[in-house]
Amino acid sequence: MKLITQNKTFTRAMSEFHTWGGLVFGWLLFVIFLTGTLAVFEQEITHWMQPKVRIAQTAPLQALQAADQKLRQLAPKADSWTIALPQPRHQDLEIAWRKGKAALEKHLDPQTGAVIQSPETEGGHFLAHFHFELHSGKAGQWLVSLSSIVMLAALISGIAIRTQVFKDFFRLNWRPTWYHGHTMTGVLTLPFVLLITYTGVIVTLFWLIPVVPQTLYGDSWKGPYPIAAKNFDRPRANAPSELVPLAQLLPLAEKELGKDSISFIRINNPGDQQAVVTFYRKIDDTIVAISSRAAFDGATGELLGSQTTLNPYVKLFRSLVGLHIARFGGYPISWLYFIAGLISTAMIAAGLVFFTIKRRNRYNQTDELAQTMYRAIEALNVTVIAGLIIACTAFLWGNRLLPAGLLNRADAEIQVFFITWLFTLLHAFKRTPLQAWREQLSLASGLCLGLPLLNALTSPVGLLSSIKQEDWVTAGVDLTALVFGVLLAFSARRFSAWQLTQQRKNSPNPAASALPPKRTVTDTQP
Repeated sequence: MKLITQNKTFTRAMSEFHTWGGLVFGWLLFVIFLTGTLAVFEQEITHWMQPKVRIAQTAPLQALQAADQKLRQLAPKADSWTIALPQPRHQDLEIAWRKGKAALEKHLDPQTGAVIQSPETEGGHFLAHFHFELHSGKAGQWLVSLSSIVMLAALISGIAIRTQVFKDFFRLNWRPTWYHGHTMTGVLTLPFVLLITYTGVIVTLFWLIPVVPQTLYGDSWKGPYPIAAKNFDRPRANAPSELVPLAQLLPLAEKELGKDSISFIRINNPGDQQAVVTFYRKIDDTIVAISSRAAFDGATGELLGSQTTLNPYVKLFRSLVGLHIARFGGYPISWLYFIAGLISTAMIAAGLVFFTIKRRNRYNQTDELAQTMYRAIEALNVTVIAGLIIACTAFLWGNRLLPAGLLNRADAEIQVFFITWLFTLLHAFKRTPLQAWREQLSLASGLCLGLPLLNALTSPVGLLSSIKQEDWVTAGVDLTALVFGVLLAFSARRFSAWQLTQQRKNSPNPAASALPPKRTVTDTQP
């Protein structure tokens, strides 16, 4: 009897934690999961947001020769150069150089070496960084870490209080309710959510709390990268020396790292006797998210050393990073992560909505303060779920509509994101919950459905043109936006039907059902 009582107490405690912890952190987790899901295709989104950077397939040797020539011309006295060679998911040739604290980058045509004048944009990097730090630096990283820990606890508590759900799942006992939508999608993606949340916690805490790595590596610990990577760089000698042609070193690097495997080159102290040219191997064919490398003397071309093996601890850590960022396995793995991420995001959204449904009548019978709190929860649900979708789509619209020569244009795109999101918050508090859901979902649908049309009207890489040119990266973004638009339109239509049903319930006669509904706590989503 005592054991049964203890079990009930434990289950009740887990239920309370799952409910309130899920609500408080659910908003953050929805933001983290949605932006993280979109960041799976970070490079493709960046490609779409750079419509002038469309490059025909070019041999690495030719691309490297073009980059080498342009860097010698533009930045002969720079402290360092970097070259990102064209890749299947990163098709442009990108060069950058640093002199002191100043840094510049350019996109080149790898066939001619000509600079491509592309409008400034953060591209998909903004979504990836927002997922990781909420655009708030280290404070954002702490919030993401804390939310991830709560997510793990919520998963455990959800399993503890929902054992029957697993039986219902495998018996296909699914019903079209918010509760079943939340629990069944949770069961469906449970392995994925556990994997992505656990690896996320490990990655962020490894940076934020260096106690563990300091124990492993000692007081010399300065971050996983310096420990993992051998440092072949040398201090500047301040003695001028001609840099060996980079194309001459490429076959030697490929001999160390593999044919057609080079993705990135860094040149330290170009034009100096102590110049070092380091070639980095691609990581899209391995779970371990750290590049093997080979370094050469920039003045003589002599091999200084290479690194193709890692410390076991570093290899384990970078494998967890690789499992989280999903750069391995090509598009099959990326689409698997994307779809699983969307389902997981839907699971969080359904849980947030279910919270308000379950408590609708209870808060309707309480004092004014409790009703105000409930109303705020409703508005925040709309803003976080529908509003964030609108803001993300507005970010893409801003990329096409902002003037190409606008000063700090990349920052302006980000401002479009946050200003749009702020307006959805104000709208959610102004309208009744059902009206806010319907109108914001309709707007999100319109923005998604209109994105391919906007792209066709404002750039030379519209959907039909992209398909004709077999530019499936650009076409994929447009087609995905259309699919999202249709799904959101269906959701908005359902909310419209539910609003009409609510109006009829609140009306004393059929003729009054056409009147706008009263703004009460009972006017909530179904």
